[in-house]
Amino acid sequence: MGARRLESERTKVKPKSVPSTYQIFAGLSDPLMARMLKTAYSGVKDDFSNVAGKLNKRQYVTRLKRLKDLGLVEKKEDNMYRTTSLGSLVYNSNFRTLEKILGSFWHLHAVDVLKGRNDLPGTERDLLIKELLEVSELNQITNDTHLSSFTIVRNFERLIIEVLRVLDNAKKEIYFASRYHDPHVSSLVIKKFASGVRLHIIDGNPAQTSLDSRINAILRTAPDKETYRQVVNMIRSPRFELFRLENLSTSFIVVDDRQVVYETVSYVNPHDFMIGIANYDDSSLAEKYITYFHLLKQDAGSPMFLEETARASSR
Repeated sequence: MGARRLESERTKVKPKSVPSTYQIFAGLSDPLMARMLKTAYSGVKDDFSNVAGKLNKRQYVTRLKRLKDLGLVEKKEDNMYRTTSLGSLVYNSNFRTLEKILGSFWHLHAVDVLKGRNDLPGTERDLLIKELLEVSELNQITNDTHLSSFTIVRNFERLIIEVLRVLDNAKKEIYFASRYHDPHVSSLVIKKFASGVRLHIIDGNPAQTSLDSRINAILRTAPDKETYRQVVNMIRSPRFELFRLENLSTSFIVVDDRQVVYETVSYVNPHDFMIGIANYDDSSLAEKYITYFHLLKQDAGSPMFLEETARASSR
């Protein structure tokens, strides 16, 4: 019994190496290989060239070898050809999924039409997209956040990624109210300002990590002349305004009057991040958050000493 099992293990064909994504898709771009993989998924005995599409001997042998080398198909002890675990996953995640997607082709076309409608508010457009998905097989594959203009952010690390993504799109103006500090976000904000973007900031960080304290630290001991020059130019520019609000309850960013990322606050611990929403195309929501920014600004303080510090440091 043990000897037969050992012999069986020896006769199994193992992949020569881990296949790359390109190799998998290059192989499956061949319609004949694709049919063979689909046939092997259900299991077929011995030579299945006719079942896969009436292949001649050379076509069959060559393609079967490639499928084996890629680790997608193997011959079992009962002389049945079946997909390997990798082959089954590739088949299910590509062929079967694509069949469902193509079956809902016109639903997807309708989604594209809705995305091009500028006369619909972003929220209404997203609701219509959600309804389209619910009445098609697409609801088994994706959800409305994948095809609509918003993303739900469930952890702080992902929030930083979404903020960076939206910031990178900025061409004209940024409104940024934040109770968090991230060096990557700060660097990108400065870079965007240097490119000509108008920058409005309400800083809700504690005093020791506040933006004005970090700016002052750079002015006192700048790491290099270029950094010093950039910071001085920024705080002297009419395109830059900075306010401090110690009791800032929530963070948000608005880019170019259209894109918004905002957080919802935990009721258990208001200081902890709970969930965030990234909305990429909603001018109405952006306008509301800009209005909210100006309301917050009324209760915020402006560190006017920054400009004086910059002038004194430049003498």
